[in-house]
Amino acid sequence: MALNLDTRQRAMLQDMGITIWWPKPAAAAPVPAAPPAVAVVAVADPVAAPAVTVHPATPPAPTAAPTPVAPAVAAAAPAPQPRAQAVPAPAAEAVPATAWRMAPAVQAYPQAAGGSADDGWLVIWEGPHPGAPLTGDSGKLLDNMLRALRLHHSAHVWIAGVQRPGSEALSAAGLAAEAVDWQPLDQSLPRCLQHTRPARVLVLGLHAARAVLGSEEALGRLRAQVHQLHGTPAVVSYDPAYLLRSPHAKPAAWADLCRAHALRPPPAP
Repeated sequence: MALNLDTRQRAMLQDMGITIWWPKPAAAAPVPAAPPAVAVVAVADPVAAPAVTVHPATPPAPTAAPTPVAPAVAAAAPAPQPRAQAVPAPAAEAVPATAWRMAPAVQAYPQAAGGSADDGWLVIWEGPHPGAPLTGDSGKLLDNMLRALRLHHSAHVWIAGVQRPGSEALSAAGLAAEAVDWQPLDQSLPRCLQHTRPARVLVLGLHAARAVLGSEEALGRLRAQVHQLHGTPAVVSYDPAYLLRSPHAKPAAWADLCRAHALRPPPAP
């Protein structure tokens, strides 16, 4: 007896523990493979042609994929290179000095026509540019200090730069670097005093003052006294670069300038 049970009925019987067997569907008949292809050799005249044996066609052997060939590059012989030129050795000026040096003094106000040769000034400091001492921030501050004493009307105000050992001159912004005739300080200072013949010398900065005066005292003690440089009175004050960082020291620097302004060389015998 055939049981025509649907899916719900089969599930109910399976839950009740009743196993149902039903015939499995017949397996599909295998599909016969296609007969191998037959290679037929055509002849011009089938009557006159001899019998031809027909063999099953064998599949062609797989061919390897063609290897990509890089485009040919013409190997050109390298062009002869020019012979390397010898690099000249640096000038002796580039070698850091081992002692303090001094640059020639320049006029602070070369266009001025006033002032007296007997009331001249010589300012010595580590300026940013010996050839143009009143340029840059620190140079402009020094210019303002001298102008406050109305020294910009005098043609007898000289400024000489000094350079400590192992350092190099720093060019002011916007100015081309120029060669500086640095000379040993101990030799240049007497010649500079003889050339400018100032009534007083103003030395700015601790290190410059120690080098010029040959002293190891602190800046406070150096500022508190009047020194002598080959018979010329000298006053020590702050470096303008320090005053830019420490504005509270500007009143003391102004007092130093007023003290230097009041100095006069001793009268000649």
